Amino acid sequence: MHLNAPQMKVDEKIFESSPIWTLYKQGEDFLLKIFEKMNGLKRILSVSRDFTIADLYFTEPNGSFKDPFFGPAIEFLMMNYLARVGGIIAHACGIDYHGKGILFVGESGAGKSTLTKIFNQNRKVEILSDDRIIMRKENDSYWIYGTPWHGDAKFASPAKVKLEKVFFIKHGQENSVKAVMGTFPVLQFLKASFPPYWDKSCMQFAMGFFNDLVAAVPCRELSFVPDSTIIDFVDNLL
Repeated sequence: MHLNAPQMKVDEKIFESSPIWTLYKQGEDFLLKIFEKMNGLKRILSVSRDFTIADLYFTEPNGSFKDPFFGPAIEFLMMNYLARVGGIIAHACGIDYHGKGILFVGESGAGKSTLTKIFNQNRKVEILSDDRIIMRKENDSYWIYGTPWHGDAKFASPAKVKLEKVFFIKHGQENSVKAVMGTFPVLQFLKASFPPYWDKSCMQFAMGFFNDLVAAVPCRELSFVPDSTIIDFVDNLL
């Protein structure tokens, strides 16, 4: 971590997630400009091409906010690291439900935080995260891990559990579930995950990972109403 940034020349823009961050090439390495248009929050992450070395620079000498964990820097490093060692971060609520790993997958607004708060009423449920979950394959099983990147419900845990069921969630008029087929589950995971889209080999890994996961773990589409009846409904599906 550095409190001042030297002059850094960038080559081409690789990827943009406006207004939070923009990724550039810097010779053989990468440069991530974070909060570039937000006074007081600006910072730059310089990363070696193999993601073994990273330097975080605060570009505003008089800025008062120097928390290195604020913003996407650590998540960006983890996202790229995982893609190289066999894991992916997904937009999902993950719970340990009586020893079974349940994943509720959905983009912003799908109801992850709502479900988290409801299931948290059950004393035998541990919430791993209400917004971001790490998924990895170990031997022949898939496991989910909590992360520090929580959502509105602010649940985060370092625990892990074996993944038993996946639900692609949405709000509905009643609690209902239906089978998913073909490319649907893979596309849902792609829409709600964080692979390095700019890296061909990492994207090949991600596609293979999701294809294998949906073939090994039962996946369903779940519509739900935001009350405690969803707990018994899901329980009957397990």
